[in-house]
Formats: sequence, C-alpha cells, structure tokens
Amino acid sequence: MLTDSGLAHDIYDPGRGSWLPLTRIPLPHRPEAAPRARHHTREVLELRRVDGELAAAVELAVSELVTNAVRHGVCLCGCTRGPVSLTLLRAGDRLRVEVADPSRTPPRWPTGIEAVDAETAAEAEEGRGLLLVTALAADWGDHAGRRRGKVVWCEFAPGQPAG
Repeated sequence: MLTDSGLAHDIYDPGRGSWLPLTRIPLPHRPEAAPRARHHTREVLELRRVDGELAAAVELAVSELVTNAVRHGVCLCGCTRGPVSLTLLRAGDRLRVEVADPSRTPPRWPTGIEAVDAETAAEAEEGRGLLLVTALAADWGDHAGRRRGKVVWCEFAPGQPAG
C-alpha cells in the first residue's frame, strides 16, 4: 500500500489493532520541544519497563520526529504557532510514536538507504533524521491530521530487525 507520501509499505490504519494511548503531550513550537519530548518518552518507557535497547531506539525516533515538526511544521500562513504534539501508543508488544504538526506538507521519506552513501550522509546538514527513523522502526508513515496538519508516525516491536 502507499502512504500519503507515496511510499510502498503498510499504511496507517487506526483500526488495525487496539492502540492504547500511553501518553499525549502538547509541545512548544520551539527548539526545546525535542529535549522535553525525549525526557517525557524516557520516563513513560521506564515506567512501562520497556527494554533499554528498544527504549533508546524509540527515544531517538521521537527526537528526530519532534525536531522535524518544529523545523518544518509551519501553518499555511507561514507561522509556527500551530500545535505540535507527541503521542505514544501501545498494541500488544508494539509501540507507536505519533508526532503531529500544523503543516500539510508530507515529509520526504528516504526511498532507500542504498541511495545515500555514508560520506554524503555524514556531511549532510539535513535529511538524516528520517533516514534514522526508517532504519530503526519496523514501520513508518504519515497521514493528514484529523482537523488540520499532519501526523508522522513510526512503530517498534521488541526484537525487530533494524530497518
């Protein structure tokens, strides 16, 4: 199936499982959102006794997605006053991260890790965050928000192979 951004992998389906919310927090549309989101994620996952390696991968993905939302998630009018939020959900042993922002512009998901050589990735100022997310997560994608903006999401499972 194709995501809203046109990539072939499993598409967001809220009816695909019983996703239970673990937490949802609003975040400032400012640089301090990413550290706040990382800290909150770490606390929630520690309380849920999530494995350290899995928790570290989820925390890194949260940091990258929130950073992108703050940097690129602007309203149609160009302002950055729109809401940014982080939601963590669970279905069985799977964890889902959702980051909402006010922009309707879909992220530019990498089309394949082989398309970016190590030297180019190391020198790039931008574009490595989604590459990391796709390498760490079992699945990922984006969809339009319920009222406005978009939601960028990724899912993790214990013992999943990276990428």
